[in-house]
Amino acid sequence: MLARTAARLHVACGHTNLSSAAITLPKRSSSSRLVTARIRTSSSTDVQTCSMRTEVVDIKTPPSLIEQKAKQLQQVGPTGYGQLLVFGLACLPLWLMTAVRLTIKYAKRPGDLFKTPDPSAFQLVPPFPLHEEFITVNGIRLHAVSPGRRPDKPLMLFVHGFPECWYSWRHQMVAFQDDYDVVAIDMRGYSTSDKPKGVENYKLHHLASDIKAAVYALGHECCTLVAHDWGGAVAWTAAGLYGKDLITQLIVMALPHLGIGATNYSMKQYQRSSYILVFQAPGLAELWVAGDQAATLDSMFTSQQYGCRNPSAITTADVDWFRAATCQPGAVTAMLSYYRALVRWSTISDRNDPAWRALRSQLDMPTLVLHGQDDVALGEELLTGIEAAVPQSTVKLFKNCSHWIQQDYPQQVNEVMQEWLRQQAKRSQ
Repeated sequence: MLARTAARLHVACGHTNLSSAAITLPKRSSSSRLVTARIRTSSSTDVQTCSMRTEVVDIKTPPSLIEQKAKQLQQVGPTGYGQLLVFGLACLPLWLMTAVRLTIKYAKRPGDLFKTPDPSAFQLVPPFPLHEEFITVNGIRLHAVSPGRRPDKPLMLFVHGFPECWYSWRHQMVAFQDDYDVVAIDMRGYSTSDKPKGVENYKLHHLASDIKAAVYALGHECCTLVAHDWGGAVAWTAAGLYGKDLITQLIVMALPHLGIGATNYSMKQYQRSSYILVFQAPGLAELWVAGDQAATLDSMFTSQQYGCRNPSAITTADVDWFRAATCQPGAVTAMLSYYRALVRWSTISDRNDPAWRALRSQLDMPTLVLHGQDDVALGEELLTGIEAAVPQSTVKLFKNCSHWIQQDYPQQVNEVMQEWLRQQAKRSQ
C-alpha cells in the first residue's frame, strides 16, 4: 500500500455539519475568494431520485480487434505543432460565430452578459445534511462534501465533470453511504475549491496527483474511485500513474479511456468536440459560460439536444447548484483552463509526459465503464477496444441516455454499480 504522508497532506479545517443552523461560510482572500450562495438548511435526506428506466446493454470488443488496439495504444502521444496549427485555424470561424450569437442573444440586455456573476443570487436546497470540509492537497484546498463521514468504512471518492460540482453525485452518495465513507470533492478550480492561476496548473498529471493526495487527506490509503466526464479523464490518468495500490476499483461514466479513445477518433468526433476550440478563446469563452449568471448551463442540462433525456431527472433547482458553483469568483477561467491545458498537452507536450505514459499503460484494477447512447459530446465508438488498456473492464451502454448519465437514470446507475461491486467482492473472497 502507498505510504501515507500525514505531515504534508492533512485536513485543513474542521468539519461542518449543515443540518439545522443557517449556513454562513467564511470568505477567503486573494485568489481563493469564496462568495456564499444562499443555502437553505436540510435536516433530512431529500434526494428526489428519478425512477425512469432504460435498456442497458453490454459492450465487448472482438479479441482480434483488442490485439490491434493494444498495438495502436502504444503509439498514442502528442500530435505535434501541425495539429495545433489546424486547431488554431479552425478556432477563428468558431470564435466569430460564438461572438455573433452572443451579440444577437444579448443585444437588448448587454448588461446581463457583462455583469459580474453572483453566486449569492441562488437559493440552494441541500439534498441531505451536508458534512463539509476543506482538505489540503498539493498546496491547495479542495472542498469536500459527504452526507456524514464514516472513516471506518472503505473510501468511495466521487469526482465530477464540467460544468458541475459535488452535487452531481447526490443520488449515488445517498445510495452508498451505509457501506462506504462516501466523499465528493470539488476539483481544483471549481466552486469553492482553490483556483490556482495559470493554465499549466491544470495539466492532467497535476489533477491526477490531487486524487492521490485527496485520498490520504481524507484519512485513507486507497479508494473506490467514481468519476464522470472530466473527472473520468483525471481518473484514467490517476489509475495509470498509481495503479491498484491507490485505486482498488474504478468506475468511470461518460468518458472513454483517453488512450484508447485517441485511437478511435473520427471526423464526426472532432465535430462533436468543436466546443473545446470555442473554450480556447480568452474572454469570449468566459462570457459564453458565465454570462447572465451562467444561464447557458440551463440548456446544457435541460434542453432537448444536450440535456437529460428524462424531463423529471433534473430540475431548475438542481441546475442552480451548478450555476452557483460556476459563478464563484475565478471559477469560469479555472474551469476553462482544463480545456486549454488539454489542447496544449494533446499537441505539443512531451511524449514521455507522465499523463501520456499513464494512458499507454495497462490498468490492473477492475473497472466499470458506463456510457450514454445519446451522449452528444463523446460517441460510443470511442469505447472500442478498451479491453486493450483495461483488461478487467465491464462496459455498459445506457440506451436513450444523455451525457449526464448518473443524473439521467440515477436509480438504475446505482443498481448497476451495486451489482458490479457485489461481483467484485465475491471474486476477491
